[in-house]
Amino acid sequence: MTRQQVARLQGARDISPDTSDIPTPGPRDVVIRVAVCGICGTDLAFYRHGSTPKGAVLGHEFSGRVVAIGTDVTGVAVGRRVVVNPMHDGMGLGQVPGAFAQYVRLGNAELGRNLFELPDAITDEAGALIEPFAVGLHAVNNAKVTPDDRTVIYGAGTIGLCVLAALRARGVRDILVIDISDRRLEFARRMGATAIHNSSTGSAPAFVGSHFGTESLRYAQEPVGLASVVFDCAGVRPALRDAVHSLAPRGRLVIVADPHDNDLPNLRFVMLRELVVMGALAYESEFPEVIDLIASGKIDLSPIVTHRFPLSRITEAFRIQIDPEEAVKVLVLAD
Repeated sequence: MTRQQVARLQGARDISPDTSDIPTPGPRDVVIRVAVCGICGTDLAFYRHGSTPKGAVLGHEFSGRVVAIGTDVTGVAVGRRVVVNPMHDGMGLGQVPGAFAQYVRLGNAELGRNLFELPDAITDEAGALIEPFAVGLHAVNNAKVTPDDRTVIYGAGTIGLCVLAALRARGVRDILVIDISDRRLEFARRMGATAIHNSSTGSAPAFVGSHFGTESLRYAQEPVGLASVVFDCAGVRPALRDAVHSLAPRGRLVIVADPHDNDLPNLRFVMLRELVVMGALAYESEFPEVIDLIASGKIDLSPIVTHRFPLSRITEAFRIQIDPEEAVKVLVLAD
C-alpha cells in the first residue's frame, strides 16, 4: 500500500477526506501510524476562516505507533507507541502535514524532545489528550499555584477542563468554574470543581465573591471578588472583564485562551489593584509529567471526550466540534 487517507482543509468550513502518498522517513525522521487525533481549538480557528494553504492537513493532538525510522534516528524502535510535541516544527498547524491522516512523518525526531513513548497504562485515546492537558498544566505551572490558592477558571471547554484537572493534580482545594453553557459546566462539576456558575444568569464576580469574599471599591460599580488566581480559558472580552473584577489585590490573571480582542479591559483597574497579568502559551517541558500523571491514574481526562468519528467522517466531526453545546472534545480515529 502506497496511498493513505487524509483530511484536507480546502477553505473556510470546508474539510473533507482525500488521499496522499504514505510518507517515507528521511535520515532523521520517523513515520507514525496514527491511532487517534483530537480536534483542537486551533484546528477550529483554521476551519472557521480557511486560514491555511489550500489542502492543508491539520491535526496535532494525537497518538500512534512508529512504523518506520530514518537511518540517523536513535533510541526509537519500530512498534513503539508514541505521542508528539508538535511545537518544534508546527506539525498540523497549516504548513507541515498533521495527523488527520493514517500516517504522518515527524522530522528531526528525537526521543524526549519532540517524541515521547507511551507506557502500556495509557490508551491511545488518553494519549491523544496528552497535548491539551500539557497546555493546562503549563498554565498552572506558570501561575506557580499552591494548594491554598483561591482559583477561578473562566471557560469550561477542553483547555479550561484541563486546567481544572491540573489544579486538582496540584492539590488545589478551591476551584470555581464559570461558563455560559450548563452542559459544559456539568462536565466541570463531574471533574471536581468546587462550584460552577453560568454567567448568563448573574454576575460572575458576585459569584466569586460569594465563595471567596468581596471588596467594595469607589472606582468599581459592584463589589469585586477576592480570588488569588484566575485563568481565562474563554478568550472573549466579557470573560476577561469579569476575570479582572474577580481578583484580590496582587492577584494573578493567567491568559490561556487566544484573546478575540487585543486589549485588556480596564487597565487602570489592573494598575490600581496591582494585578499580575501573564500569558501561558502551549507548553515547555510538561509532556513527561503529563504522561506520568495519566499513567499513574491521578488524572482521568476521559470524561471530556463526547464524540468519536472515523477519519472518513471528518466533515461531520468538525461540524459537531464547532458547536459548543454539542461537544467538548471530539476524537478522530484513523481508519
